[in-house]
Amino acid sequence: MFRDNRRRRTLLWLQGQPLVPRRVRLAMLRRAGVQVGPGALVYPRVTVIGPRALRVGADSFLNLNCYVELQADVTIGDRASLADGVRLLTATHEIGAHDRRAGELTSAPVAVGDGCWLGSGVRVLPGVSVAPGCVVAAGAVVASDTEPDGLYAGVPAQRVRDL
Repeated sequence: MFRDNRRRRTLLWLQGQPLVPRRVRLAMLRRAGVQVGPGALVYPRVTVIGPRALRVGADSFLNLNCYVELQADVTIGDRASLADGVRLLTATHEIGAHDRRAGELTSAPVAVGDGCWLGSGVRVLPGVSVAPGCVVAAGAVVASDTEPDGLYAGVPAQRVRDL
């Protein structure tokens, strides 16, 4: 088990290096257990860390400096686009006692629906699902589930119009 886990961590780290060719990067992700759909594009410097499952749908795009935390499963739908610096977070802490407010670690899955576009610097918090067809404006923090085909912006992200 340790040997497989170490190999997975190594592959996930190596795939993010800038000199790794695109085809090799996708092969490394698949070898590490990531489900990558046909036509998916994962740029360099994408950080994938954690023991759980990641699925990247067909024709999806993860730009430079995206961060995917796998303390729980993460699903990225087909034709989804994640701009630079997007962070998909699956772990947080319960609020603890006054002497240590960062209490027990908890985790919850994250899902990004088919056709979504997450703008630069978007943060998706643990347990959140971004519904199909949504656009999330740059810098937004998605703290709760969204409804399909909406434009969301702000901190926390709110629906600002229908698409």
